[in-house]
Amino acid sequence: MLPQITIQLYSVREQAAADYEGTIRDIADMGFGNVEPAGFPGSSIEEAAKLFNDLGIKAPSWHGALPIGDDKNKIIDEALLLGVKYMITGCPPKFKEHYQTADTVKAMAELYCEAADNAAKHGLKVGYHNHDWDLADVDGKPGYRYFLENTPETVLWEADLFWVARAGLNPVDFIEEIGVRGKLLHFKDGVVDTGAEFTEAETEDGKIMVSNSSPFLPAGTGQVDLIAAGKVAANTEYIAVELDSYEGDMMKAVQESYTYLTTNNIAQGRI
Repeated sequence: MLPQITIQLYSVREQAAADYEGTIRDIADMGFGNVEPAGFPGSSIEEAAKLFNDLGIKAPSWHGALPIGDDKNKIIDEALLLGVKYMITGCPPKFKEHYQTADTVKAMAELYCEAADNAAKHGLKVGYHNHDWDLADVDGKPGYRYFLENTPETVLWEADLFWVARAGLNPVDFIEEIGVRGKLLHFKDGVVDTGAEFTEAETEDGKIMVSNSSPFLPAGTGQVDLIAAGKVAANTEYIAVELDSYEGDMMKAVQESYTYLTTNNIAQGRI
């Protein structure tokens, strides 16, 4: 069975902030049966949960905080309210600080193991979403491999294929390497070899990467071979549309991405 298509709602954050309900309704009308929230601009988690239920769409994953520390129960309760199965971090808790040495990556892996144990008690799983900087070498070895070696396979890795390609890696090989961890993948496209510079920025939902240009494009119109990647996504349940930014009409780009991924039998729409 083909993976189900979903959308990382960070893509439409500006539209959602102006009209959350209208934006989600438009996404549902496109054929999306799943969404991946990253905060709730212009709304609240309670309102979003009701809206999703009313529209018959699900949120099998989200980007949020790890369920550790004093807020762990609150984070888990919110995931359960929304019906989330996979709790993915958009960035690790201390961002690039975790990638200074092999030991700091291993210490980060311990946090994900702790979070995984807390989540498992409620039937949930945690996972990691990559950029390009966390795929670079650390102490002579790709940093992500310390993470994989020091976490069980039940800790997922949500590979973002644009960032994988930008890091100089082959998305097909990367999907095969992460194996059963790759239950969710971001099929992001764009101009990989752009000279754009990406830097950290603080938002109310945490740190993100921002660019001095917009290399992201609708699926199928950039330099990432999404069709080849789709052919090896044997362990994948959900494939996400995502554009960090776009110089044109974002909703049109989302629709074009949906059409490309579904008509090329990479993912299926609402079932």
